Amino acid sequence: MVNCSDLNKWVLSLSAVILLSACTNQEEVSDSTGHEVADETNKEENETGDLDSSDDTEEETEEPEEETEIEETENEEEQEPYVYITADRLTIRSDSHEDSESLGSLVKGKEVLVLEEVEQDESTWYKVQTLNPENSIEGWISAEYTVTDINELYSSPELFEDEELNEFFTSPTLFEENTVVAYYGHPHSEIMGIVGRHSVEELIPLLKETTETYSQTSEEKGAVPAIYLVYGTVQPGGEINPMSYDLALSYIETAYQNGILIYLDHQIGKHSPQFAINELISFLRYPNVHLALDPEWRTDRPMQEVGHLTGEEINGIQDTMRAYMEERNIKGHRQFVFHQFIDSMIHNIEEVSVDDGPVIPVHNTSGWGSPDGKRATHDRNAGATNIPFKGFKLWYYYSDRPGVHYDNPLMTPEEVMDLNPQPGLVIYQ
Repeated sequence: MVNCSDLNKWVLSLSAVILLSACTNQEEVSDSTGHEVADETNKEENETGDLDSSDDTEEETEEPEEETEIEETENEEEQEPYVYITADRLTIRSDSHEDSESLGSLVKGKEVLVLEEVEQDESTWYKVQTLNPENSIEGWISAEYTVTDINELYSSPELFEDEELNEFFTSPTLFEENTVVAYYGHPHSEIMGIVGRHSVEELIPLLKETTETYSQTSEEKGAVPAIYLVYGTVQPGGEINPMSYDLALSYIETAYQNGILIYLDHQIGKHSPQFAINELISFLRYPNVHLALDPEWRTDRPMQEVGHLTGEEINGIQDTMRAYMEERNIKGHRQFVFHQFIDSMIHNIEEVSVDDGPVIPVHNTSGWGSPDGKRATHDRNAGATNIPFKGFKLWYYYSDRPGVHYDNPLMTPEEVMDLNPQPGLVIYQ
């Protein structure tokens, strides 16, 4: 049986991520107001990975008015004032003027909480708080580079309003009634998976063709296509190179228009799992998006050790996703995918809880090699019977260069669906 922790895999992956990082570094430049905004010439290359009734008496007239005032006040308190960043990269400052100290930067699409609003030098400034608890910053940004309605960042404000499609995408039984067939990778890396070897226009018909082969294997279950994007790519030292918001959103929008799901994966690196999931969580606003973490890359020594998640951490991630969905009134169910190919990748897996809430944990069998070896890994993962929802990854042949991984031979859809337990998510890398 082939072990995915093989050093060759790590060496090759390191080459890929270093190349990816080298191609995507984005410089910050200042606009006329002193706010750092990404250089437009590098924009496409940025991948670096959140209310009447009246009566005749005065006494009866006053009471409804008082009740209405109370109701309006309560509603105002319940509605948290969030805004979304529109600049590619925007400086967050220590005070409400452009010459104050820089505390860091926010990237396009980030969701922040407004704590205070002031007028300064004929400009509006917001005191904001970033939403990742482990890296929370309070500071000031110019309101000029924000919007209060996330729809303004879409190519069309009504793009995600297909009620029938949304109900299907977020159904609690989607995973039980269908096999999700996903193509994996990063749009700018050929070696990380099939997603990077084709434009999205080329990828979609290939994906749908593969999905159809799974539809034909069962008269009882349908098949749904998906694109699995590595949003946060691990770098040497455990740093993370996140994908740009524009690149991620372009895939999310195109996928939605074609009836396709999106999975966003964060490789964690030197950070905690909670930090990683909070970097992804605002994408749950889109009805076709599900989230994933890859414990293999939870390390500050990538290619030297395999990382891990614990059962308790997986439960915490589910709690975080559930709380965000409840607070933002996000309807339906979402999946949370995590991978495993050796026992040490998931500690105390028996502690993972599965309930009837809006988050569905998916335990995915990773690993490359022969069908017998892959079946053995899946059989071992099947021992975690407390997690009934399983996935299975396959590796397309890509290159005969030494160290490039692929399955030999590639299992057929019939062989995959014959696995026990049968995977509800099938990923092709």
